[in-house]
Amino acid sequence: MIKIERILVPVDFSESSQEALRYGHEMARERNSKVYVLHVINQRIIDALQDMSAKGYKGEFMEVLKNVVKERRDELERFVPATMREDIEVQLEIRKGRPAQEIIAFARENQVDLVILGNVGRSALEAALVGSVARNVANHAPCPVLLVRPRA
Repeated sequence: MIKIERILVPVDFSESSQEALRYGHEMARERNSKVYVLHVINQRIIDALQDMSAKGYKGEFMEVLKNVVKERRDELERFVPATMREDIEVQLEIRKGRPAQEIIAFARENQVDLVILGNVGRSALEAALVGSVARNVANHAPCPVLLVRPRA
């Protein structure tokens, strides 16, 4: 049997990533694997916050960024059910940067055996503007990638 000890499930809190998380959980339970659940705060959001701060909008950039990271961490905690964390080893991670690049880098750094991600992000507009994170990860990840569609 192919060894899959470390599974990475990148999430953007969409229905598609919820389904990917479900797949990751099931596979990890069957194979006694560890699951990394990764959310990447898009560099475009960080750049926009920094730009607003530089133009004099209320709020210090670092303070606003710290709040965004905390909000995303809280959302990630809610997104991954507590029951899932009882069944298998789950590690929640937050990174900042370009999503595809950060997912690929994380997979390399942690010697991930399989990446499971949703094939559709939060919005079609985001996919059109930014490009397909799923496609980039599938083409450049150091391990196999399973793309999961949201349930019909």
